[in-house]
Amino acid sequence: MTGAAGAVGANVTVLAQHRGWQVTGLARTGDEEFVRGLGAGFTAHAEPEWDAVVDCAQLNEQALTLLRDGGTYVGLRPGLAPPEERGISVASVVTAFDGPRLADLLSRTASGELAARVHAVVTLDQAADAHRATALSGRYIICP
Repeated sequence: MTGAAGAVGANVTVLAQHRGWQVTGLARTGDEEFVRGLGAGFTAHAEPEWDAVVDCAQLNEQALTLLRDGGTYVGLRPGLAPPEERGISVASVVTAFDGPRLADLLSRTASGELAARVHAVVTLDQAADAHRATALSGRYIICP
């Protein structure tokens, strides 16, 4: 899993484990504690020969180098997936509005099952400043 410490990557890390998959998260060294806290293995420098990669960091062709021949690549941006090579299966997640699934994800986040890294809670009049700022981990929540 690339980008395991990001918002999407953290959720995919947890949900994949619920399906019984063994997950190793690729992220910055400073995110090791967070990724391991999700129950995943951790690496900051992945070695090739992974069976599958969910590319939440959108490394594209670079992520293919992590895969063994015949592995599986899943990207998050249709149309930007790398070309198939070495027998690697390439697919992209296509999103669509699904109210019940979104409600389930929100419920899992509220219960703490899915991680929510919040950098700061700001008021609406602080939104522009928050947008210009760069949070290295977590998201901004804007409240009226």
